[in-house]
Amino acid sequence: MGGYYTFYAMAGGVDSTYAFNGSVTAYKGFAFIQEGEIHFLGQTKLDNGTSVGLTVELEAWNPSTGATGAALQIDEAFLYAFGDWGRVELGARDAATYRMYYGTPSALIGWGAIQHNHNWANSSVIANNKAYARTMATTITPTWQDVNRINYFTPRFQGLQIGVGYAPKMNGGIGAGQGMATGPAGQAGVCGYQQAANPNNCPTADYSYQDAIDIGANYLNKFGDLTVALYGAFAYASFVPGYMPFGASANMVTGANYAAWKQWVFGAQFGYAGFTVGGAIGWDNNGLGSNYFTGIDNDTRFYTAGIMYETGPWQMSFMWAGFYNTNGNGSASVTAIAPGTNAQTLNIAGAGGIPGVNSTAFNGNPATSLLFGSETVNKWEIGVNYALGPGIKLVGGAQLYTASGPTNLVSGNSWVIQLGMDLRF
Repeated sequence: MGGYYTFYAMAGGVDSTYAFNGSVTAYKGFAFIQEGEIHFLGQTKLDNGTSVGLTVELEAWNPSTGATGAALQIDEAFLYAFGDWGRVELGARDAATYRMYYGTPSALIGWGAIQHNHNWANSSVIANNKAYARTMATTITPTWQDVNRINYFTPRFQGLQIGVGYAPKMNGGIGAGQGMATGPAGQAGVCGYQQAANPNNCPTADYSYQDAIDIGANYLNKFGDLTVALYGAFAYASFVPGYMPFGASANMVTGANYAAWKQWVFGAQFGYAGFTVGGAIGWDNNGLGSNYFTGIDNDTRFYTAGIMYETGPWQMSFMWAGFYNTNGNGSASVTAIAPGTNAQTLNIAGAGGIPGVNSTAFNGNPATSLLFGSETVNKWEIGVNYALGPGIKLVGGAQLYTASGPTNLVSGNSWVIQLGMDLRF
């Protein structure tokens, strides 16, 4: 058995969302958050030298509701085998290249530039700013996690290792905020969700991403006192719409449409005398095509850099990450917020007609049409941790998010100071 548990006390501020009619959603500036897993592992070694094992990861907290409407209890569950020939994994597992990442370092455990499970931001920004989806991780395929797949890693040779992966079916999590009302966000796709399930008897045409592949490599070496780590990866998944109606894969009023999902990331880390500096650049088309009417894509380009210093039981870091989406589908505005539920009414909810003729989606009126211009998120983070003993660390830090765009739906800043503890066993 193994696992971990992380707890934080969070104190800060989150900008409110204000609708055109004066209604507002405000956010509490203090919270306790937690995240953890219990890992059950079994492994044996065969006579030929190959080791074969099983890992099942049980959630040690109640995570957010899953895509199918049920709270997930099992995170990952997969078989693996390794030997002189490399390593293979089969089951609900992150993509091979996702875990090969080397980029921006962070001492703020559970956050950083690689992957985290929590947010401290305006919920309207989280749901609708197309750049925000990438702030959770600057590695490859962060939204393709835990789908049933096969991964293979080559043995490391002269510092170089290659990883490849394949998943037959994947519902990745694109929502209405991307300009689509339905599609592979749980509303239409019927299997291939990010969980340890059996996605057999899957329809071919159910508005989901299929045949997801990833390939990448990293290179590790040491030159005197200087350590070097380099990383690069590419991922691709085809999109297959349903037969009827066509409107679920393309919005003929706004021009938004789904397309094959493509992304790439390159990163590097260098270490010397207790210092580690690193960064990464990447591109993600978010599974969306160029808008039919504007001709502009909806791609997110991101950049991150940081530095960490380690001495004795201490680690300290500073990092920045910027995410910039071209927003070819445009941004809607919030006209009203329902009291009690905070449900938002958008200005294009009743959009109709023909673009360029009588459609309210492109008439240039902020109260009734989409607005254009980049959607962006910038994140700054400082972190520090102190090892109390084996597997036990005190952790603290601060974060600032600035989210901007052409409308009140996608804009709002947030900041937080946090103090917590991380336990590993």
